[in-house]
Amino acid sequence: MSCVIVVRHAMPEVVRGVSSRQWGLSEASREDCVLLAHALPPGIGRVWSSDERKAKETADVVGRRLGLPVSVDVGFGEVDRPDVWDRDYREVAAGYLGGADEPGWEERAAVVRRFAAAVGRAQGGTTGDVVIVTHGMAMSLWVASVAPVAVVEWWRALTFPDAWRIEIETGVVERVWMGGARRGGLVAGYSEFRHFDLKLVNSINSV
Repeated sequence: MSCVIVVRHAMPEVVRGVSSRQWGLSEASREDCVLLAHALPPGIGRVWSSDERKAKETADVVGRRLGLPVSVDVGFGEVDRPDVWDRDYREVAAGYLGGADEPGWEERAAVVRRFAAAVGRAQGGTTGDVVIVTHGMAMSLWVASVAPVAVVEWWRALTFPDAWRIEIETGVVERVWMGGARRGGLVAGYSEFRHFDLKLVNSINSV
């Protein structure tokens, strides 16, 4: 059974006054991408990426290590939203994922539809698993549409980068590789976290 491996991009270098779509990776983040590439299972058929710089740079490192070209699909882009917020971004994002309406933010159902369509295009004519380098909110919404995960908790637990293998037909979600960076600090207690376990996610978020 071929699966989809969704990858959250590596930690970007934040440049104030510049749109997050234009943020790139540091050398340390590129090294994380090398480790990620070596941790991927054999038999990868294709590598895909959103069109945002940080995702493309993550995918480029992975593709080079696997000897595969990188294809781009805008359907894997992050949730469309304003570049500037007056409130704490993570809390606004968590509220959005949990169902709150935020002015100017892409509708959640629309994100799932275009992401699912892009997955279908990525899997078309491909033998083996497909690697998709994307973004935290978009991938969380899509995964929650095909697997029994709690979207906010799952999103909060994501690292930079992070890789999860999704069996769409069965809804099985398994972590492939975990990065060390998360907004607000490093992740502790993740080394044995492979299969999705909501209780474990909640305990980690309370640290």
